[in-house]
Amino acid sequence: MGVKFWNDFRSTRNIHTTSIANACFLEEVVANWDQVYKDKNVAEATPARVLLENQHLLPLKGKALDYASGLSGNGIFMASKGLDVSSWDLSEVAVNKINQYASDTGLSINAQIKNLENNNEQLNEVFDVVVVSFFLHRESFDDIEGLLKSGGILFYQTFSGKQKDGVGPSRADYRLKQGELLNVFKKMKLLSYREDIDSGRNNTIPDQVCFVAQKL
Repeated sequence: MGVKFWNDFRSTRNIHTTSIANACFLEEVVANWDQVYKDKNVAEATPARVLLENQHLLPLKGKALDYASGLSGNGIFMASKGLDVSSWDLSEVAVNKINQYASDTGLSINAQIKNLENNNEQLNEVFDVVVVSFFLHRESFDDIEGLLKSGGILFYQTFSGKQKDGVGPSRADYRLKQGELLNVFKKMKLLSYREDIDSGRNNTIPDQVCFVAQKL
């Protein structure tokens, strides 16, 4: 999921389980996302900055997960680096486009439809890498850490603090609190951390967090 898409749907990205418990509402959410991705080109999907800037931490081989992938810019990037990638997203349109792109290019990507805000699968220690970008569902934090093998790397980038410049969700519930990921994943070994609150500084990402940690 890339930040440039936020101008299209910044009010619909982060939906909590308390909302999607209503089946009719879930259908509406899925329809919204399918419509968003309908005219998007997978080849134009880009990886998150946290992954690009810390790509040296990727293993040479292994299994990687693009979590809440959108059109899987992260997954495509990791597959190009030789990793076997799974991409999980709620949108059938996005998943079909990713799988077609993987077939056309020969990249090792398997996209699957998953409702990650109501996922009852117990998949533990499956992946060497998990990437989450511009998705926030606090009830899933434990699941995300559990998906990593011992020694696995988590790359996480999303919005924090107050909305600036009209980008990202406006509601505080859908944005990280300052230092939140440091506390949530405190059992992991921190490898890289940036929390850019001041948009006036050079080379910063306004109101975003970039977090990389290793599961012990």
